Amino acid sequence: MLQKMFRSVLLLTTIAALSCNSGKNLNTQVHKRDADGRDVKIKYPQQQTATPENVNMSYDMEQLFTGAQNKQIDSLVRVFEKSNLIAVKVITLPADKVTAGSFENNNKNLLKEWAGVHGNTDKALVVSISRGLNKVAIDYGPFVGKLLSRQEADHIISSDFLPALQSGSVYNGVLKGLNDLMDTIRRNIK
Repeated sequence: MLQKMFRSVLLLTTIAALSCNSGKNLNTQVHKRDADGRDVKIKYPQQQTATPENVNMSYDMEQLFTGAQNKQIDSLVRVFEKSNLIAVKVITLPADKVTAGSFENNNKNLLKEWAGVHGNTDKALVVSISRGLNKVAIDYGPFVGKLLSRQEADHIISSDFLPALQSGSVYNGVLKGLNDLMDTIRRNIK
């Protein structure tokens, strides 16, 4: 009786283990048969790694915002990531950390780093702001490029971000610029 129960438990455990592990790695190719019985290779898309709660999405190195304002910006882009699967990093850079000539290249490097944090996704966007240099750069991966044109990004920089840097109402301008970026992306999702 005990041996029969043991075999039943072993059988159920084996079945449960096999059903939980289909053997498919979602980042590798698998074989499937099409309607004519031919093997077809399928590549499952790599899933984006969500930004962990302990990783900031807003870095105020130029100290343009209060702590509460920086948390509000972080919260805004975090909610956008959850609803649209696009990870946005916002960073302010003081003039002593980056030069005017290297500002745009620095933003491209930040994008590569940010995309790497998220599993080398093309669903990343980085906004660099420097009040000291009076510069703003927006760079993004190819997926985001389908939803946000370079002209749209440049328009948002010139109409929202730069006027805010010049007027002194940086926080309000950054919020407006980020909201306009996110609204443009949402509008272009088909």
